[in-house]
Amino acid sequence: MSDVETKTEWSHLLGRGMAGKLKGRELKPVITDMVTWSVWKDQYPDTTVLDMSRTSREYTRLFYRDPDRFVFGFEVNGQAFALPMTDMRANPVHQFFTGKTPLLATFDRAGAVTHLFGRRVDGRVLDFEQVSDLTMMDQQTSSHWNRLDGSCVKGELRGKMLEQRVGIMSFRNAWLNFHPDSQNVRF
Repeated sequence: MSDVETKTEWSHLLGRGMAGKLKGRELKPVITDMVTWSVWKDQYPDTTVLDMSRTSREYTRLFYRDPDRFVFGFEVNGQAFALPMTDMRANPVHQFFTGKTPLLATFDRAGAVTHLFGRRVDGRVLDFEQVSDLTMMDQQTSSHWNRLDGSCVKGELRGKMLEQRVGIMSFRNAWLNFHPDSQNVRF
């Protein structure tokens, strides 16, 4: 992709200018969701939308035809990691550590979306298990959490939020081209 102002070409997987006036500059990552419209609209009913050309139908078809071609990529302390989407589909609530960083990845089949959250709330690390398609529960307080946005909806921690982390759904080969030293997160 390129920006209009400087015509710099940017890598969306690195967030870095690859050619042009801003070559070598890095963009600040922003948390975004790549999700089906129906799931987004259910969660945010008052949303307005910018009408652009549609490519998501093919992407979604490809994902469900061969999820092994996709990973959810992210970085922690400069190290790249990849969660295989076949594993996420099989285990939609997955907690793990990258070094000393406790993380939680959630997958929603209906929206074909993965989220990455920190598991530390009020100084303690929480352990989660799936309750339903959209709900998980922490083992420490039995509080219930929304898997899509990391909000606690019921229990002792109601009103608390898990810290969402930056990550991106990507074709496995594309992720590895830009992050050849990426480590797979295995369940």
